[in-house]
Amino acid sequence: MIYFSLNHILEQAPYKLDLLGSEFIFQTDLGIHYVVSFNKEDITLGGCATYQLIIRKIEEVRSRHDPKVEATILAIINEFFRSNHDIMLYLCDTSDGREEYRNRLFLSWFDKNTEENRFTICKAHAEVEGQGLFLCIVVDNRNPKLNAITADFAEKATLLTEGKP
Repeated sequence: MIYFSLNHILEQAPYKLDLLGSEFIFQTDLGIHYVVSFNKEDITLGGCATYQLIIRKIEEVRSRHDPKVEATILAIINEFFRSNHDIMLYLCDTSDGREEYRNRLFLSWFDKNTEENRFTICKAHAEVEGQGLFLCIVVDNRNPKLNAITADFAEKATLLTEGKP
């Protein structure tokens, strides 16, 4: 179970958030709604639980870059790591062929907005059923199982990228 302090998130997030069950919901200045959640995965890495970060835009509209969306999502992610030593898994949506763009954007958020040496990010890319699959894990460097987690991920990523079960 993940514990969040909505107050901590609201201190950092430029957009007002509502927490409905286990989903964070916010609306941008342009009226676009986002839902952010963490789903527990069946996979453990290095003995730690893994939670997939899900970011969904409700309206199917293209919009210009909004730095407040980035800051709001990063506030949620920061709280995830402030209150947990779990692993965050990020998979890029492949439904519209823009997964490589999403992957670069997500990783750039960490490059620009997090303190240096706070996180270890492990990445993998594979072709699965003709689709490019971009995934990464993010681990707080304070996690005492960091070395076991990264070694376990590397092993599983090698199996995935080589197409083995």
